[in-house]
Amino acid sequence: MSTLGEDITKVNTLNTIADELYRADPDEAIRYSSKARNLAEELNYPEGEALANKNIGLGFFMQGEFTEAFRYWESALALYEELGDDQLVANLQSNMGAVYYTIGKFVEAMELFLPALKKAEELNDSTRISTLLLNIGAIYSESPSTHGEALYYYQRAIEMGEALGDLDVMGVGTLNLGVVYVEKEEYDSALYYFNKSLTILTGGIDQSSALNFMANIYSEKGEFSKALTLHRDALDLARKENGQREMVGILMGMASTYENLKNPEKAIEYFKEAESIAEEIGLEEELSGAYEGLADNYAEIEDYTNAYRNLARKNEIDDIIYLIEAENKVAELMNDYEMGKKQNEIALLEQQKEIDQLLTKRQKAISIVIGVFGLLILAMAVGIYNRMRFIRKTNQKINKQKELITDSITYAQRIQSTILPSRELMEELLPEHFVLYRPKDIVSGDFYWIKEVQDHLIIVGADCTGHGVPGAFMSMLGITMFNDLIGDNCYDAPGAILDRLRDKVKEMLLQEGNSDEQKDGMDLAIAVFNKTTREIHFSGANNPLYIIRNKNIPEQKDLEPYASLDNGDFRLFEIKGDKQPIGTHWEEKPFRTTSVYLREEDSFYMFSDGYIDQFGGENRKKFKSMNFKKLLLSVQEEGMDSQRNTLEQTFDQWRGPHEQLDDIIVLGIKV
Repeated sequence: MSTLGEDITKVNTLNTIADELYRADPDEAIRYSSKARNLAEELNYPEGEALANKNIGLGFFMQGEFTEAFRYWESALALYEELGDDQLVANLQSNMGAVYYTIGKFVEAMELFLPALKKAEELNDSTRISTLLLNIGAIYSESPSTHGEALYYYQRAIEMGEALGDLDVMGVGTLNLGVVYVEKEEYDSALYYFNKSLTILTGGIDQSSALNFMANIYSEKGEFSKALTLHRDALDLARKENGQREMVGILMGMASTYENLKNPEKAIEYFKEAESIAEEIGLEEELSGAYEGLADNYAEIEDYTNAYRNLARKNEIDDIIYLIEAENKVAELMNDYEMGKKQNEIALLEQQKEIDQLLTKRQKAISIVIGVFGLLILAMAVGIYNRMRFIRKTNQKINKQKELITDSITYAQRIQSTILPSRELMEELLPEHFVLYRPKDIVSGDFYWIKEVQDHLIIVGADCTGHGVPGAFMSMLGITMFNDLIGDNCYDAPGAILDRLRDKVKEMLLQEGNSDEQKDGMDLAIAVFNKTTREIHFSGANNPLYIIRNKNIPEQKDLEPYASLDNGDFRLFEIKGDKQPIGTHWEEKPFRTTSVYLREEDSFYMFSDGYIDQFGGENRKKFKSMNFKKLLLSVQEEGMDSQRNTLEQTFDQWRGPHEQLDDIIVLGIKV
């Protein structure tokens, strides 16, 4: 039986491991920290609990999960304030300010950095002071008008780092000086500081940033070979350290270099990879940049359908970013207004007499203006009345046509529902399952399909181009093709099914691979499940398969490479599909088949992108695949019907008052 001292030692050990892992393996850092927190809570050991919350926050911060990071840091801050540990209070304020800085809330960041700096100076904590000087310099570097202040704070931080012998502070400060000179377009100075930083920096993440900045400069200078070499070196370092934010920046840089080289196909490849990671971790501005790059380069190869699609996605993201920024600006202006109002009350009272005199003169001027304006209104009245009569009659015709069209679409919905698998068939073939099927409009471009062939079940979840009526036509075409393709023969190679399906879609839509033709088609996941052996064969066109298993069940080696996320009790495995649709594509390859064995009580899921791409929440962001994975892990103790209800309720809460953006299909199946 362990003693209290041994348990406290265990908490400290778990926290030490997490602290060493949070950069290289944030998931594992979160896992160890969570164990430390739970044990510290049981022991009533607030120091250990606070440190665990701090480390969990660091793990989420490295994953780009800023809301989660902030939540755990707030808990840690409250504990450290109760403990009276000013040093760690300053540390947490600095970390929380870094979150605000990362998401572009510079005023809020400064409001945390300044009190943290004051505490650090009172404690004579030179390490914390130097870090905060770097952070404050970073805020000043955001505006060209304050670049001088940024350079000043960075130089102060470097001098303090030299006195402390702190290579991290010296290296990051030097790196940041280079960034400011890039913004000032003084590239020779920037290269000097980036090269110098590489001789100081010890961390792979920071080194990758320096190399990427240098690569971008050489690309601008037209030295493309040197630029690509530096990009590749930077990407290797970032991948080794699992630095996803840095990987996005490097991939965008590589794509831009290939764009400068007039190689749009390669540019598209790297913009797509950057898009995938940026979407996964919620980097909205980088995602907008990736969509813009894709739109430009698809246009370059005359693939105008994809160019338009990505431009629309960019505009959608930019609209959300603009709304959030506008709301923040309004709040800031209102705050300034309230403060200014208090300060001006006395001055206003003193000036009341003068104001009364001005108002009298103003009233006379207003009376004159109203008289002139009244004459203009009379002149316009007859024209407005005639215009309104025309609009009223036109609206009556439009409403009648809308009613007829709606009736036709509703009838089409009844037809579509009859060709989808019936509830009775689904329950017969899959005793434990759910289907979450929510069209954006009356009819849907998403569909699901199932068939039993000998001792195999063939299950499909698909997302067709578009939604509404165009998507519905494609979905009915897809169901018809699956019925024709899969007869009474058993298939263990769904990749071959997708190859044949692609040929049929291209033939039916007269697609020959020309750059000016429509790129209609579908993304889908297909699984062939052997009911006897529990072996599942999977192939995907852009869409993945998620498998979730209780961690108490021993893992098989064939699933280990696909481990993605766990929540302590369950682990999620992600088998990714091929990055190509069913339909014409600029680089078509045979679809891969991946086969693994499932265990009893395993669950697997197939879905379209409608759920994870829905905008909502407090900041009107996409739900994202990471949140979807966490949601699926959180419902594993529930039955399948209950899982469906939880997914629906979560979606509705996330969406709030906003419009549903796309059709949704989620299939969940328990073995």
